[in-house]
Amino acid sequence: MLTFVIPVKSERVSSDWSQFCRLFERTLISVCNQTDPNFKVIVVCHELPQIDFIHDSIYYLHATFEPPVSRPSETKESITKRREIDKGEKIKLGVAYAKENFNTDYIMTVDSDDFISNRIADYVNNSGNHVNGWHIKKGYIYLEGKNYLFSTRKFSDLCGSSIIVKPELIEHFFGTDPIFYFDHKLKVLNNNIILSEFPFAGGIYSMANGENHWMSFKTLKGLNNHSGWFSKQGINRIYRKIQNYSFRFITERMQNEFSFYKLE
Repeated sequence: MLTFVIPVKSERVSSDWSQFCRLFERTLISVCNQTDPNFKVIVVCHELPQIDFIHDSIYYLHATFEPPVSRPSETKESITKRREIDKGEKIKLGVAYAKENFNTDYIMTVDSDDFISNRIADYVNNSGNHVNGWHIKKGYIYLEGKNYLFSTRKFSDLCGSSIIVKPELIEHFFGTDPIFYFDHKLKVLNNNIILSEFPFAGGIYSMANGENHWMSFKTLKGLNNHSGWFSKQGINRIYRKIQNYSFRFITERMQNEFSFYKLE
């Protein structure tokens, strides 16, 4: 059986708790739309999000440690690090709960504002349980409010909703990066444990939705506001972006598979 673990930020660190709850509810609807009903969802949070959606497979787990509230004169690097640690500790709690309470063969981490394919549980539950895990290489990027997506083959490098592993392997993802306490970019774990490439596009990464502490509009602008566009380096950079991302219209099939909808 596959268990989804969703770490949820505290209301005390949210810039707009009402907006966050709407994003989170949309994610839960997407996760619970699996074609195979044999799955569980563990939500780890300080406060219960204010949503209407309910499902028999959802379990809420209370985080008792202090949320990463910004301190006076704290640097951006420091608060980012503490929020990444908060997210990682919630993932640890969720995985431990799944191991203790469910017959969980695999864990998938899902960020609280993303969408995932409704075919994931069916594929994982019928995999034969002989694979260490997968990284989701193919997926989509969604800039909140737009009418299109970008297809990418670098999904697991960008998005936390991209790792599916046996529960005992989750520890390999912690403490490997100076910023990302939970390093979802890993494809080869310690002792040469190799993650397989997931065979189809598994998720939609919601960016610049007002509640991303990492990929805000300001961050996106900074990543793309390079000088020297017509230098050799600039041309190479544009070429790499064209290779890695391609424009996609949002089709009815995508909407159904990912339970995708825009927030009004």
